Amino acid sequence: MMKLPRSRRIAHRGDFDRVRTQGRSIRGHFLVLGYLADANLTESFRLGLITTKRLGGAVVRNRVRRRLRGILHRTGELVTQPHWIVLIARTPAATASSAQLEKEWHWLLRKASLSKTSGEKE
Repeated sequence: MMKLPRSRRIAHRGDFDRVRTQGRSIRGHFLVLGYLADANLTESFRLGLITTKRLGGAVVRNRVRRRLRGILHRTGELVTQPHWIVLIARTPAATASSAQLEKEWHWLLRKASLSKTSGEKE
């Protein structure tokens, strides 16, 4: 189990833009994973979540954010060090179950070679 304190979250727009412009991204059905390697990070990774109004009202967006944070809480130690990660919830994520979101999270990690179980490329 891994806690996600505020110090590990991406909160500034410039940081989100940096991951978008300098990093890479992989699109899944429910999520888009943006990632950027950064050897200067003191923690293993920093995470930013994006849930736009396209998902639905505040209740729906908060539910998706809670589910994503829960998934990271359970599986965050799988991420190889050190990366900036931005997860963007796509419209179908509003109706997806936690199990579906977690399955796609694991798939995205393997696809991006960010998972310790995927055999690191870097």
